[in-house]
Amino acid sequence: MSLTKELKLEVENHPILRTKWLVDRRKSLSKEDLCLWLSQEYFVSVDFVNWFLWTASLTNNVDAKILLVHNIWEELGEGDASRSHVMVLTRFLREIGIAESELKILHHTQKYLNDMKMLTNSNIYSALGALGPANEYLLKLEYGQMYESYLRLKAEEKLPNAFFFEVNLEADESHSAELFKLIEAICDSPQKIEQVKEGNRKALDARLQFYEGLELVGKL
Repeated sequence: MSLTKELKLEVENHPILRTKWLVDRRKSLSKEDLCLWLSQEYFVSVDFVNWFLWTASLTNNVDAKILLVHNIWEELGEGDASRSHVMVLTRFLREIGIAESELKILHHTQKYLNDMKMLTNSNIYSALGALGPANEYLLKLEYGQMYESYLRLKAEEKLPNAFFFEVNLEADESHSAELFKLIEAICDSPQKIEQVKEGNRKALDARLQFYEGLELVGKL
């Protein structure tokens, strides 16, 4: 089995995709649920570029730096700030009726961001495990599910076109494929492979905290 396949299976079989919050919203998503999820994804989006910047600083491998910086460039709208992913999300939130000034980060979201900062400042292999499978590939699965739920909700309520989901799903597909290729290319020893797997596992566990926080809000 290839390393890429192993990492993908680790993501697909992790409890994160079976969290109560996600499973329940697969069946029924309310506008309040959507606003809560997006409000916390905003803070993730703000930090996301930094994770790639920190990871790029951990290696002297030029090919790795090029790929990571290219991903950063695309996340930042290829030089057009209005097309950067955080600005696309901000515009989406505004069209739904949420002002950026109203956003407040949850404690569990902050814990997730802190863990990701630590992972993407550790070593290049753990950082790539945290960014590739446990973020770009995972987000494709998460956003794919939320996108379907959003389309069902949009059929019932007045909501903007799903441009935020479409932009992210397109980017996640290409970015995850590129990162898997990079991981396969530079992980040429058992130690490096284990570090990638460890980074993947730790980032998945960190992301689990994000959904635990959303679930707690629903119980208040």
